[in-house]
Amino acid sequence: MTFSWLPGGSELNLQQDLLDAAVLATKHYATTLDARAVFPSQAALASLAVFDEAIPEAPCDPGTVLGTLATHGAPATTASSGPNYYGFVTGGSLPIALAARWLGDGWDQNSALGRMSPIAAQLEQTVEHWVTDLLGLPDETVMGLVSGSSIAGLSALAAARTHLYTKAQWPFAEKGLHGAPPIHIYGPDSLHGSIDKALSILGFGANQMHWLATDSEGRLLPSALPTLEPNAIVILQAGQICTGAFDDFASIIPIVKAQGAWVHIDGAFGLWAAACGATRHLMAGADQADSWSVDAHKTLNVPYDCGLVLCRHPSALKSALTASGSYLDQSSLRNGMEMTPEMSRRARSVELWAALKFLGRSGVAGLIGHFCTLADQLREQLRNGPYTLINEGGFNQVLVALDEDAQTNAALQFLQASGRVWMSGATWQDRAVIRISISNWQTTEAHIRLLGTEMQRAAQAVQPAPPASS
Repeated sequence: MTFSWLPGGSELNLQQDLLDAAVLATKHYATTLDARAVFPSQAALASLAVFDEAIPEAPCDPGTVLGTLATHGAPATTASSGPNYYGFVTGGSLPIALAARWLGDGWDQNSALGRMSPIAAQLEQTVEHWVTDLLGLPDETVMGLVSGSSIAGLSALAAARTHLYTKAQWPFAEKGLHGAPPIHIYGPDSLHGSIDKALSILGFGANQMHWLATDSEGRLLPSALPTLEPNAIVILQAGQICTGAFDDFASIIPIVKAQGAWVHIDGAFGLWAAACGATRHLMAGADQADSWSVDAHKTLNVPYDCGLVLCRHPSALKSALTASGSYLDQSSLRNGMEMTPEMSRRARSVELWAALKFLGRSGVAGLIGHFCTLADQLREQLRNGPYTLINEGGFNQVLVALDEDAQTNAALQFLQASGRVWMSGATWQDRAVIRISISNWQTTEAHIRLLGTEMQRAAQAVQPAPPASS
């Protein structure tokens, strides 16, 4: 195939060799993740200067373009889809999900409307049923596929706003927020920052947000629940971002539902606990909520990016997010854009379907159980050592600290610079901490032993030497 329309009559051959080269480079990358430095070397970072250039005046050979990415781009990636990366609750990529992603990218489908891509629409319909079944959510629940749980939370809270104003008989579609009765939002003071961002985008101010007291692991204290204002949204957590803790849904949700509030559960990685027998108790009562947000690219190990918004009130979600136009050719097929902020969207349903089809119910449960088992193994390795365990039984999250903040931060820097493992830090209840999230299907007990050894080595490197004996 030639591009005869290029200026000056230039022609670039798009050959099978080009796609083959891309596949080979990707296969090499994926199969060498365990041997790669988890964070790029200084030489690799310096090599990125090759990309700091003016736009070329003339077309460039496509082989050169691809080769530049492979030569200078790949070494400067973090091996975040590999077994030794424990930062930011980042999942890996199941091989079948990655392969399906490649196929879906080749199809290059726009999943806004069923008429645009019948296969994307069918797969969305299928995974909606599968996910709601796995998570034990009400039959009427609908699902939208978005980029991640940040947008999923935004979508769910938009549906909550629509639902509450409909119940209050406020004509939001005509008058918007100007003069509207206030909506008050309540939640634990340990909520993820994406919630604040979503609420701000939706027009809520700080005076409408009421962040309530939590325990040492970030769980909302039921005793901290006030009498709710009319038109209320209560946000709960399935997996606190640092500790992995779950709110007590069975106790809290009936109290707030009795006051007419909408309940949203932010469960970016933790919502999947409902799909595993060993962790299902953490989600007891969560099916009583009105909406949920979760990522497939975290615990489920679908490639980035794939987030899910789930809502038991289809009309509220669709009213909040749908768009209309005479050019939007509607059909009896599923129109995915009705459940998402985006209209044009890639077909995320392809890799999500592939992952769930491959794993099945028992495979999903096994994957979740594997992560939790490895987290328990790491806790036992670190117990009775220099690190203090901040959380106990935190799903797939391990949170630790050394005696002093300066030591904790120095140990984290040591670990990040080692190239052997990588994790992120945070401040938890005024204390510097190291966050370890075990979320990759490739991580084994051997990797956890290596991690424990590296963490002990880091602690020894930053702690003062004991005084010499006289």
